[in-house]
Amino acid sequence: MSVDSQYLKTFRCFEGLSDKQREAVSKLADAECFYPGHTLFEENKPGRYLFLLVDGEVEVLCTIEEQKKRCIDKMGPGEIIGCSTLVPPYKYTSTTRSLTRIDVLTIDAKALLKLMQQDCALGFSIQQHIMMFLMDRILYFRLSA
Repeated sequence: MSVDSQYLKTFRCFEGLSDKQREAVSKLADAECFYPGHTLFEENKPGRYLFLLVDGEVEVLCTIEEQKKRCIDKMGPGEIIGCSTLVPPYKYTSTTRSLTRIDVLTIDAKALLKLMQQDCALGFSIQQHIMMFLMDRILYFRLSA
């Protein structure tokens, strides 16, 4: 089931797309709700979905020091989760779990990658926004260390 393509405008990675491009992406998206404690994905597992956090809060956990998972970040509405699904080797680099009830848009990563390859302008725009998002996260971690 697709979501309203205009809704994707609320996420930075899709705001530069044309209406036609947003419509194509919206056909790959589903709206879902999860409750506190739900694991969206696990570190080192194959990446199947890119998640757009509409409402709620999640924690990002990474394995540090021999199998000990540690919370390295919390994310809220408007955030993109699971960006590593769009980059080889297409595995999640963290475990992400809901802290509250969350509403997300799930986008099939393989289908999105295929669409990005077919429409290079769409692909470039999405990748550029995701890279900016990731660079912001890196800067945030550097400044908070």
